[in-house]
Parts: sequence; structure tokens; C-alpha cells
Amino acid sequence: MKRRPTHLRPQLFSVVLVVLAALVLAAPATADELYNYTLSAFAGFGGSHDAEPGDGFGNTGFQLGASVRTEARTRLALRVGSLGLGDGDEFGALVDADLTYVTIAGEYRFTDPVYDSWIYMGLGAYDLDGSPRFPGLDTSDTTFGAVLGLAGEFSVTRRFDVVVELSGHWADFEDAQVFGMGHVGVAYHF
Repeated sequence: MKRRPTHLRPQLFSVVLVVLAALVLAAPATADELYNYTLSAFAGFGGSHDAEPGDGFGNTGFQLGASVRTEARTRLALRVGSLGLGDGDEFGALVDADLTYVTIAGEYRFTDPVYDSWIYMGLGAYDLDGSPRFPGLDTSDTTFGAVLGLAGEFSVTRRFDVVVELSGHWADFEDAQVFGMGHVGVAYHF
């Protein structure tokens, strides 16, 4: 079983640069929120239910994020993360696999006196990399995909919040297509 070529790797860098430029140049539309920009850092867990072997959700990872307000209760968000899919464990045709991703999504926020919540949906670029389980296999696969997530944000101070996030990712890999992740982290608003 031969894996797909990795011709999308150079395009990942271009996508990241375009998204970063869009975040920096985007101008907020209204002034009804206390902040325009947010940076976040998360620790998390996740995995895929459709990988054989390796169908567990006990894998650990991280995620970094940046967002900009575009309209009232609406944000454009960039997320970059990595999920280790086993330390010495098998994941499909790979051993010691890692999933790396970059997503851009629209966030639609809801305000509550105790916490804020939001749903987000967007597109992403995904890279699955690892050591081959069988000789002669390609060890990397890169593709585009989609993300859907839910998050809750609890204020600690005016600028710092604790964020809890659940997300589902779809990427057209040979070994797995659906990934689930949960993250807990902090957000800084400015």
C-alpha cells in the first residue's frame, strides 16, 4: 500500500502566511467588545476512532491560537497544533505518528454572565507523519480538511481567561479521516 505524495507541504507555509496577514490587517467592525485580538495556548488530548490499529483518544498534544474580532460576537481565528498519536504505538500504517495542523475558522460567540461560549467552523491543512510500520511505505501524508468545534471561556481577570474546547477534524488520510480533540488552556485579550 503506497501512501500519497507530500506535494502539499510547501503550500502549508503559504497558507499560514496568508492567514497571518489577514489576521493582522483585519479591522474590527464595532467597538462593543472590550478587546479586538486574542492569543491562546492549550494542552490537550485526542485521537481517531477509525484508525486500525491506534483507535484511541488518550494521545496528548498542544494548540496555539490567534483571533481577531471582525463583527460583534464574530471572530476570525487561526489555530496551529500537534497531536502525538502514540509513543512507540502503531497508528494505521505508521509507528510514532504525529498529526500537525493549521486551521482558519469563523467563531460565532454567545455571551452569558458567567462565561462566554462559541461554535466555530473552518478549513485546515493537515500533515500525518511517522515511521513506516511496513518497509517501503511513505512516512508522511498531507491533505486539506475541515474543523468544527465548541468552546467555553471563563474569565479570570479582565485580560486572561481559561478556555475549554472540543473539536472534530476531518482530513482525507488513508489511515484515518476523523479526529477528535479536547483542549484546556489560557487566552490573553488585547
